[in-house]
Amino acid sequence: MAATGVARARGRPGRGHGKKVRMAHQVSWDRGIAVPRHGLWLDPLTARELAFVSHAHADHTRRHRTAVMTPQTLALLTPDRRPHVVRPVELGQALRLGSAILTLHDAGHILGSAQLLVEEDGQRLLYTGDLKLRRGSGLADTPIPKAQVLIVESTYGRPRFCFPDPDTVVEAIARWCRQALAAGVTPVLLAHASGKAQELMRRLAPFGFRFGLDPRCVPYARVYEANGIRLPPWTALDGSVPGQVVLAPPVGKEAIRQLSPRRVALVSGWALDPRFWHRFGADRAFPLSDHCGFNELVEVVERSGAEKVYTVHGFAAEFARHLRRLGVPAHSLDTTEQLSLPF
Repeated sequence: MAATGVARARGRPGRGHGKKVRMAHQVSWDRGIAVPRHGLWLDPLTARELAFVSHAHADHTRRHRTAVMTPQTLALLTPDRRPHVVRPVELGQALRLGSAILTLHDAGHILGSAQLLVEEDGQRLLYTGDLKLRRGSGLADTPIPKAQVLIVESTYGRPRFCFPDPDTVVEAIARWCRQALAAGVTPVLLAHASGKAQELMRRLAPFGFRFGLDPRCVPYARVYEANGIRLPPWTALDGSVPGQVVLAPPVGKEAIRQLSPRRVALVSGWALDPRFWHRFGADRAFPLSDHCGFNELVEVVERSGAEKVYTVHGFAAEFARHLRRLGVPAHSLDTTEQLSLPF
């Protein structure tokens, strides 16, 4: 059950909005973020009647009765994670829910990932879901809509997680792969089967590698290609794959144990924490993340112009404390438990 403690946001001029925020609606935490006025849940951890699903990773998906998501997110969902009814909404498309307007915006995380902007009575609430600001490869940063209230995921909300330039990291990964191949060793990159593996393939394509995919990566590669995302040459991993770079999820590496000799690298934001990546038997780790690093999270808050920020997931409490030191009213939503938030 949701906790009973209630905190109220002060009405004051929003940064860049020029009007006072009205405390018209309540948002609460109960194994997920709820917008009770509209019966809407945001990435809840249990199945609900109506939910917004920001992207297809398993920690954000459940068998909801009805769910709002992008068509690409639906395509990436495994059957056991698909809601009973889906209201597919393209990025930039508006959807009316009662007296509110919902609009989905690109989150830059994986294929189909979306931020949710809720507008009602002149007030704007932005929920980022999992978010990546810096895209690299000369691409523009992920746009952040303006909003009076921001709910931001804070997976890497500690100062130690300041990621280096992504293009520099990709070049380091490419050098490592080339050195392994030149030595007659199979380079294995451990990365999330959905999203991260495909991003790595695209980022490493200019270096001319061929890829062997763990069977768990194959369905997602096909969905990417079916949605017009061009991937470099790849085959499903089946025994020895001389001359190929192998991609596999970090957990359950049966398919790569037959590869000998091999070198293994973890590709993740957690590469900045050696205690984490050594658990996966990796020889190296590269800090390339599909989330915002600490500095980027601060920048997201600034770009949103939000006058009130709520943090969720990861180092949410620490990030909220940091924002307060910067003069931004901020609270960790899942530890504050229940809040009256303005739209």
